[in-house]
Amino acid sequence: MAQKPAPLRKGDMIRAVAPASSEGNSASLSKGLSRLQELGFSVTLGNCVRHLWTWGYLAGTDRERADELNEAFREEAVDAVLCICGGYGTLRILPHLDFDLIRAHPKIFVGYSDITALHVGFRQKSDIVTFHGPMIASDIGSEFTDYTEKWLVRALQESSPLGEITNPVDGPILKTINEGEVRGELVGGNLSLMAHGLGTPYEIDTKDKILLIEDTDEPPYRVDRYLTHLWLANKLQQAAGIIMGEFTNYQPQDNRPSPTLWEVLRDRIEAIGKPAVYGLCFGHGKHHLTIPLGVQARLDATQRRIWIEESATQP
Repeated sequence: MAQKPAPLRKGDMIRAVAPASSEGNSASLSKGLSRLQELGFSVTLGNCVRHLWTWGYLAGTDRERADELNEAFREEAVDAVLCICGGYGTLRILPHLDFDLIRAHPKIFVGYSDITALHVGFRQKSDIVTFHGPMIASDIGSEFTDYTEKWLVRALQESSPLGEITNPVDGPILKTINEGEVRGELVGGNLSLMAHGLGTPYEIDTKDKILLIEDTDEPPYRVDRYLTHLWLANKLQQAAGIIMGEFTNYQPQDNRPSPTLWEVLRDRIEAIGKPAVYGLCFGHGKHHLTIPLGVQARLDATQRRIWIEESATQP
C-alpha cells in the first residue's frame, strides 16, 4: 500500500514549484496564488518560481528544478506541493531527485501533463500517493471552474474515500470502449510521458492497475504511435482496466488522410479486451477532476461509472 500524505487544512502551507517549464503568463500565476490564499491556505514560492526566469524552455537548470522539489519535501513547514504548470522537463530531473527523502516525507503533490513523469517516478521509487489535478497558473489562475475547485478541495482536504467521480453536466459524456467491471490501483496520466518513460528505471507499472490516459496537441497518428508503444511494451495488456480522459487539440494534419481520434482509441484499446471508457474530465479540458494516484478504485465500464474506494490521505 502506498504511503499517504496528511490532508490539507485551512492555514496549511502550500509550496509552489516549477519542475518543468516556467510560466510565461505572470498574471495567471499571480491569480492562482491569490486564489489559493482565498481558499484559506498559506503559499510560498520555490526558487525557480520566485526567480521567474527560464533556461531555454525550462524553469531553471535540471539541478535547480530538482533541488526546488527536494527542498519542498524536506522542509517541515510545507504541507503540500503544487506545480505552477507543465510544459517540458520533468523527465530530465528524475536522476537528481532524492526519492528516499520523498518517501520519508510524504506530502500532497499535485500536477498533470508533463508532471506525469513525477507521478510515475514517485510511485515507482518513493511509493507515495500523489494527485493528478489542476496547476496553479495553468488552471487555478486561468479557468478555475466551480467543478474543478470542488474536486480539488475535496481530494486534498477529506480523509475519507472520494466515492463516485462524475463529469459535470456540461462536460463530455462517457463512452464505453469495452464492457466489464474491475477494481485496481489508479496509475497513469499523460500518454506521451508514459511512453517516453518506457525502458528507463522510472517505467510505469500497469500490472493489475486501472490505467488513466490523457493528452493534448497530439494528432491521431501520434496518439496511435504512443498507444502502440505501450501495447508493444505489454503495458495495455497488463492493466486491469483503462480510463481515457479528455484529448484536446487533436485534429489531423491538413490534407492528410486520417482516422478520427475515436477510431484510433477503439482500434488500439478494443482489442485488449479490458474494461475501458473514454471521456472522463481529467487532463487538458475546461473542467479538471483531482484524482488520487496509488489508491484503489472501481470501474464499471458497462454502466460508465467510476468510484474511488480508498482514502488518499491519512485518516
